Amino acid sequence: MKWLNPSRLNIMVMCLISLALASCLQNKSTAKDTTITASQIEMIDTSVRQYCDAMVFFGTIYITSVDKVVYEYHCGPQNMQYNVDNTVKSKYRIGSNTKAFAAAILMRMLEGKDLRVETVGDHLPWYPKNQCADVTLHNLLAMSSGIPNYSDNEEVYNDWGWRPYLYDETLNLNGPEGFGNRFCTCEEQGGQPSFSQGSKYEYSNCNYYLVGNIIEQLAAGTQGDIDRSFWFSNILKEQILDPLDMSESGSFSAIGIYSDMTTGYIYKDNQYLPLANGRPPATGGPAPYEDILVNPYSNPLVLYSAGDMYSTVEDMHKWDQGLYTNKILNEAQKLAAFAPYSNTGSSSSCEYYGYGWFVTYIDPNQYGKVADCPDDPSETNLRKYEKFLQYSGSYPYSWVTSFNRLLERDQNVMVFSNYVKTGTESDCIAQEIRNIIFYSDKHRTEACQTVLDEA
Repeated sequence: MKWLNPSRLNIMVMCLISLALASCLQNKSTAKDTTITASQIEMIDTSVRQYCDAMVFFGTIYITSVDKVVYEYHCGPQNMQYNVDNTVKSKYRIGSNTKAFAAAILMRMLEGKDLRVETVGDHLPWYPKNQCADVTLHNLLAMSSGIPNYSDNEEVYNDWGWRPYLYDETLNLNGPEGFGNRFCTCEEQGGQPSFSQGSKYEYSNCNYYLVGNIIEQLAAGTQGDIDRSFWFSNILKEQILDPLDMSESGSFSAIGIYSDMTTGYIYKDNQYLPLANGRPPATGGPAPYEDILVNPYSNPLVLYSAGDMYSTVEDMHKWDQGLYTNKILNEAQKLAAFAPYSNTGSSSSCEYYGYGWFVTYIDPNQYGKVADCPDDPSETNLRKYEKFLQYSGSYPYSWVTSFNRLLERDQNVMVFSNYVKTGTESDCIAQEIRNIIFYSDKHRTEACQTVLDEA
């Protein structure tokens, strides 16, 4: 009889435990009546209008329950120059919400494969033969790889943040491969992860940039100057957008022409504006927007599969509803994607990272962070809490899109913005709406009240 070696056996046992854990944690609670009431809608409207009236938020708020829209509000300009206001048709650049799409595509393409065994080096022939090549795809997806975050590298903003990506004939690398090779190979940290992979959570855009590289490699079967049909943007369209009829969504191109695309805006004294290296306009908009600047240019390929998508709230509702079916992910894949893996260490909530999602647990009967929130989610019974998924996708300087899936209620809260004053406004609104739905009280934080007080 041929026995499994111990390491392989351990991996199989871990996978079985993970699937069991995911299955347990996915079970819906026996929730009471979760209807969003008229009084809750009134509270939501009051909160939303405070941020809009203070001119700290431009954008769209969209709340759904199953297939119905229960609240919709728009404020601020879609484009100041042409005096166009935001509407339900406005397109927003959704930043890191792209990651959930990239994770879903990878899971589809590697269906039947063990992501805890498959490694970066297995799929990227150009990747250096160092310790980071041994990082598993599971740890890429779960933000526990130890591969550095390219967004922390000033060179990305100083150079690659604006110039085009060209095919490198010498290395036989296309643009995204060249970027991944330059910033996501751990060479500046001795070719090894900054910590033992899987041992902790650490956010890194490189994780999902490499996911895009792998997706293109899987589709094309080769590196370098591949046919454009194998580009991430076209695979995204084929694998998810077309099946869900998300015709108003896609990967943003700097030379594309898009109807109803929002112009991004930023407050003139925003702390991150100096990273733009003098590229923003020198003057603001017309009254009453004199202190608000147009978004400085940022090369969309810096974001790629980690954050380059645009969409509308209507299309994102199709994405939300599609994930309740098996059209994109089957039941086993959804269990894996929505499971908690890496505890983010949040001081305000019980939050883990899944595959392209922040996975949060709350006690619907008591406001505040739940007491039982271990680093290893298998150490407690998280089914006693209610789970929701969320992501606040931030696109450099101007767009913040908060997307919240209240799974056990089949409800969704979207707060999409094309203006950044402090960068926290969309999250403040989304948090207050969730609190009203969960607790019938907005529970506004001191930080969010300060945003309004200093408007």
